[in-house]
Amino acid sequence: MCLAILALSVAISFAAPARAEKRVALLVGNNAYENIPRLQTAVNDARAVGTVLRKLGFSVISVENQSRRAMSEAMLAFDKAVEPGDTALFFFAGHGFEIQGQNYLLPTDLPEVREGQEELVRDSAIPAGRIIDRLQSRGARTVVLVLDACRNNPFERPGGRGLKGSGGLAAMTPAEGVFIMFSAGAKQTALDRLSSTERASNSVFTRNLILRLAEKDLTLVQIAKRLQVEVRQLAASVGRDQTPAYYDQVVGEIVLNSSGQPTPADRPTPQTAALLSDVDKRAAEAVPAPPIDPAIAELDALAAAKSWSELRDHLTKVRPTARDAHWASLAEQAAIGELTPLATSAHPFAGRLAALEHYATSFPVLNDNPKFLVLRTSIGLSAFGDCLEQAYAVDCRRQLESFVRTTPKNAGTVRVDLARDAARLVGRKLNRSAAAPFFAIAIEAPAEANAAVCADPDLAVAVIAALGRPPDWDEAKAAGALTEACWNTLSTAVVAQVARENGDSYYLGNACPILLQRDALTGLRAARCQEIKSRQAK
Repeated sequence: MCLAILALSVAISFAAPARAEKRVALLVGNNAYENIPRLQTAVNDARAVGTVLRKLGFSVISVENQSRRAMSEAMLAFDKAVEPGDTALFFFAGHGFEIQGQNYLLPTDLPEVREGQEELVRDSAIPAGRIIDRLQSRGARTVVLVLDACRNNPFERPGGRGLKGSGGLAAMTPAEGVFIMFSAGAKQTALDRLSSTERASNSVFTRNLILRLAEKDLTLVQIAKRLQVEVRQLAASVGRDQTPAYYDQVVGEIVLNSSGQPTPADRPTPQTAALLSDVDKRAAEAVPAPPIDPAIAELDALAAAKSWSELRDHLTKVRPTARDAHWASLAEQAAIGELTPLATSAHPFAGRLAALEHYATSFPVLNDNPKFLVLRTSIGLSAFGDCLEQAYAVDCRRQLESFVRTTPKNAGTVRVDLARDAARLVGRKLNRSAAAPFFAIAIEAPAEANAAVCADPDLAVAVIAALGRPPDWDEAKAAGALTEACWNTLSTAVVAQVARENGDSYYLGNACPILLQRDALTGLRAARCQEIKSRQAK
């Protein structure tokens, strides 16, 4: 099986080419390995991506089942095809291996390797990071890497004499201007197919990737976020955990498939530095239309001077009938300009939360603004993390729950992601059972987001811990609702815990009615739960 990694990297060239930029792609698919397990879908994945790229205007170089020398020659041809200002895309589908944090792409003639022979891999394979370096050195304006590498250790041997490895690849820290996406989290394994009987010709990740590449006007971040939901949902349907991860150091948006029509921004999750850069650019360069209210001219001057707190105070003085789209844009600039430093601030947590609340109540238009909501999430989680460490934890947890619930439900993944991050925060700093109510908030999202919540790797631990609380506690109630909503992914863990419980534990009292109703128990476990249920009925 093959791990699909999407590494999307953007390199900005400062030389202005005198010709029109072009799009060039090199696609490599390796199935026919000689000394490690052969693969089934790598060539098909490369071909499928190539078909989409040709439709997007790429000039495609496609090679299959490449030896080390053949891969080097293909890269040399690719180098010559890339010129300053071009968009260059490299796709590799085949085996890969990680050694001491570095990822290597394996050619088909890689020699047989045994324990202690890691250097053979280094000498015979191609470092993934080197591909980025080569494309950047060619002066390509935009570089996109798609690496489809092995999800299992290809060097495993009977008796444990092969090279050691956990499967999957290591995280690749992006440089400035680089966007990297993995088909699964670092060191996380990914699915080639949903089952051995499935006849799909592409991996779980690639089959969704080609659909998103074919969709008009999606930015790289939007593609990454949609794939997170889609791949995670498919993997969860067979009890597996696979969540594409991405790392964004790109300021601005990259669209590979543009319709040429302006589209409203989706709900990406940009870095706070990128948000602030965007505000600075608009403040310095934007030339607004003549304002309806004379006071708007003064507001523009404050924005240009980056006098954010003063701008915030003056915005509230504009009469309601003059608060148009331009006024809303100035409110966004003031909020992001003044609040962004709080994301990494050492100020008291109460002050950071108060600043957020002031903007949210003074400018209700921001409560539907994706950029403000992303920044609110970053500052809020940081502040509540300090609160849980420095103050009375129970009160902090209740305030955090209120903070999450006041995030608009129509904010899409922003609310879901905030709830899940809050669950992990309280689970780490307070206790595992306290995470359950936050996961329960996340599960209130539309069905397409529910699958991502149910497949969260921290969910099962939180639910089992919360089912061990008294039945009238919020934790236990939330755990019961989560067990019902995420039955397909939680049932195995919830059933297994029954055998570990002693006496009439709270866990058995909370879990048994659900398990009996679903007919999920047999033998002694079923008899034990029936006895507990009978006593509860009395």
